[in-house]
Amino acid sequence: MKKKIIYILLNCLIASAFSQDYNNNFKLSTGDYWGVSYHKLLTQEKGFAAKFNFEKDGWQMSTIRILYTPAFPATSSQWFFGYGYGVHIAYKSKIETTNLFTPYAPPTVHRGHFISPGIDGFLTLEYRFLKYPFVLSADYLPNFEFFGPDFFRINFNNFSLAAAYTF
Repeated sequence: MKKKIIYILLNCLIASAFSQDYNNNFKLSTGDYWGVSYHKLLTQEKGFAAKFNFEKDGWQMSTIRILYTPAFPATSSQWFFGYGYGVHIAYKSKIETTNLFTPYAPPTVHRGHFISPGIDGFLTLEYRFLKYPFVLSADYLPNFEFFGPDFFRINFNNFSLAAAYTF
């Protein structure tokens, strides 16, 4: 009798590991930054993410509110579009700034220890494998930073490709 109960419990655990109705995922990102993130879905459409990104000359910690919607509902149930907003704190040891009115001039390099809070945007296009607990995505994380050498900074160059394990 005990063997049958253990067998049934193990089968239920294995079956749940391969479903895509997940509540959590752990994501590794690469691109303009290297990053790790943890996503928690509260419902099918809403969730939160905690991200830690390593950049060329520093790092960034973010908390993001994410909303999901099917990307191509008429043709596929595996593609999802996500968007959201959040806040971050970043550390940089070198910042290069350019003047928009003189685009061909070399950038000004600021060296030092800069800690900058900021506001994030978030866009993602996800492909969810239905039979396996994995997700592939392309992420875009634009942000605004306050304080630092320029007191206000806009970062639009934050693209990454990511793979996530869902559970």
